Amino acid sequence: MTVSEKQMVKCPVCENKFIPRTFYPEDAIFSTPDGKKLSGFNGYINNGVKPPEAIISAWKTYCPNCNYVLSFVKEIVRKEKIQDNLVSSKDIQNKYNSYYFGFPFGDYTHYLKKISRKVEDEIESTMKELNMEVWENLYNINDNFKFLVRFFANLENYCDSTLDTKNIKNLPTKIKKLKISKEVEEDLLQLNNIKDAIVHGDYELTSEEEEQISTILVRFILYLINKHIKPLVNNDKLENGYEFIDLKDVKAEIKSFLSSYLYTKFNNEPKARGQIRNFLEEIFDKSKFN
Repeated sequence: MTVSEKQMVKCPVCENKFIPRTFYPEDAIFSTPDGKKLSGFNGYINNGVKPPEAIISAWKTYCPNCNYVLSFVKEIVRKEKIQDNLVSSKDIQNKYNSYYFGFPFGDYTHYLKKISRKVEDEIESTMKELNMEVWENLYNINDNFKFLVRFFANLENYCDSTLDTKNIKNLPTKIKKLKISKEVEEDLLQLNNIKDAIVHGDYELTSEEEEQISTILVRFILYLINKHIKPLVNNDKLENGYEFIDLKDVKAEIKSFLSSYLYTKFNNEPKARGQIRNFLEEIFDKSKFN
């Protein structure tokens, strides 16, 4: 039975329907033929009794609306010793029949993971469509000039494929159509001028320009993620069909997923950590999440 097929719990007191945050296990309880109740497997074994049934793994949870404690039986096992009369007594093996009663309720953690995985799959699919590898591979280029040439070739391909700018020959015009932050736009335009200057003659990069080059890749990739991923994780999107999950928990799962991806891809860039940290704080900021 999958999580999606499991039922929500209905509180018998306030009739609130909910997905339990968690279930708390209790000791197993055994019913003996004379009506006694024994708790735990040790009681069963030490007393040498053979109860007609055993309640295995009883569970408790609580209603988040009224705090009423609910108890459930997860599994009932009827134990019956089976003896094969065709073998000698020393070869007799104890065999038991077991009857399992399915537990139809999922818990909050499994439900949360299911939802988060769905959003993460959408994010991964979007990143694949963006062909993120062509940007990630730029980190293998140590020569600044070669880096700039490849970077702007990738940028032009991105503009042509997403903004339909194939008929525009001027790269600065394409950059302005991206509608990115003023700071990143200015960096792109300046670095494009530097790239053109190197192509057309001798040009020595300053330390400030080299620093720009070392940070622009991460900045632009964060822009791509923000533009294409943010619509997948806004409140309206996450609230659609997931009313039993706290959005803060979903956001925390997605933030952890993106953190792992970004820090893994850019762990060789010293300044990337600060950029990534600020980006994650911004994209999941309440005032900017809708």
